[in-house]
Amino acid sequence: MTRLYLKVFFTFWLITALIIVATNVLVHWFDLAPDCNLNQYRYDKDYAPARRLLFQMVGSAINRNKEELIDDMKAMPRWSTQYFYIVDDGGEELLNRSLPEGVHELLPELTSIKPYGRHIEGHQKIYGRYMSLNDGERIKVVTVSSTQDDPSEADIMRQLFISNIWPLMLVSILICGVACFFLARHFSRSVATLQKATKQIANGDLSVRVSSHFAGRRDEIAALGRDFDHMTERLEKAMLEQKRLIKDVSHELRSPLARLQVALGIAQQRSDGQVDKELDRIKKAADYLGDVISDILALPVHDAGGWELNDTLDLRALLETLMDNYRLEAERKSVTLKLVTSLDEALVATHGNMLVGVFENILRNALHYTYPSTTVRLVLERHETDTPETPQYCVKICDEGPGVPPESLTDIFQPFYRTDEDRNRESGGYGLGLAIAQRSVALHQGTIEAWNRQGGGLCVEVCLPGEDKEEA
Repeated sequence: MTRLYLKVFFTFWLITALIIVATNVLVHWFDLAPDCNLNQYRYDKDYAPARRLLFQMVGSAINRNKEELIDDMKAMPRWSTQYFYIVDDGGEELLNRSLPEGVHELLPELTSIKPYGRHIEGHQKIYGRYMSLNDGERIKVVTVSSTQDDPSEADIMRQLFISNIWPLMLVSILICGVACFFLARHFSRSVATLQKATKQIANGDLSVRVSSHFAGRRDEIAALGRDFDHMTERLEKAMLEQKRLIKDVSHELRSPLARLQVALGIAQQRSDGQVDKELDRIKKAADYLGDVISDILALPVHDAGGWELNDTLDLRALLETLMDNYRLEAERKSVTLKLVTSLDEALVATHGNMLVGVFENILRNALHYTYPSTTVRLVLERHETDTPETPQYCVKICDEGPGVPPESLTDIFQPFYRTDEDRNRESGGYGLGLAIAQRSVALHQGTIEAWNRQGGGLCVEVCLPGEDKEEA
């Protein structure tokens, strides 16, 4: 969202700033006014910055007397007075400055009969005007396009005009920047709200609603927020109905399945041996169906808000117990179980024995898929968080098997997903173990992820918020 916020802000600000700068430069450069236009000067070869300065000087001086004019000239900075000269009837410059050669040549030409004149010598342009002040004094105002120190004609435009408009442009740009800042924040805040809600939905929280954030608004964003809430409401309802349906169907299937297993047991007892093979197949199918139903019923359907973590579990003790329970199975494949940790204990909040099933399922999968005569490593680590009182404990269980295709590393946590399409049920399972683990970990405010080891094999890591020993 920061990128969108900055894009909107800087785009609005730069466009507005360019308009302000371009407008001011054009107005000052071409002397545009309500009674003037650009075309008037486009074909006027005699138009120059010094001529424009002459018009402004005459307009300012006509309402002043000689003393006021001298005071005004003395108050002006030197970089501005070097481009004009004012001479009285006695031929004296009002600031007692020496006159350039070209000015001496133009002054005799300025009279009451011919009040305006000009003199062009090389790159230097000199303009003059004969006029009267309000006290009756006669003066001659002369402007030059360049100075002896700097013959560049562009310098007079930069110094007298462009340099004078920068405070106005700076204030205008700052004002428009503040306005663009609040406008960009207004737009991006709405998008940020929708983005945050979308992430919550992607993480499985369908209870999120955004209409309250747009209360009182009647624009398209508010309408989008209402449509968003309507969509999430329908999704949440559909998901809950789907979960209830699966649970209800599973419950309904358990009763006839139990009767089928009882009848199957009686049939095996009364069998004379001729149909034992067929009865074994029926028993395997019934057992498989019973396992599927049990795992479906074990899928957590509560939301995190209604899930109370009312117990404490030591992850190190749990891992050591699981290693003892599965050591015999590991020895059948010549697999070594190794616990790697420097922690004496790792306490986490839990609900019942849900975490036992999580790590048992991951360890059982690791033993099933690791190659014979390899090692399955169980790594327990403590990670510090922003709050030192609540650390995070992470358990990695890594095997040395074939791994999982990279594109399936997230899909393995989906119900009934199996990476090997050709596996039979006896060897491949039915794809519910990791789905149950993922939902159980999420209800413990933890995370679970999987990745392939560099040397081969799969690692599954579970991270859970921990508790201090004192708090426990």
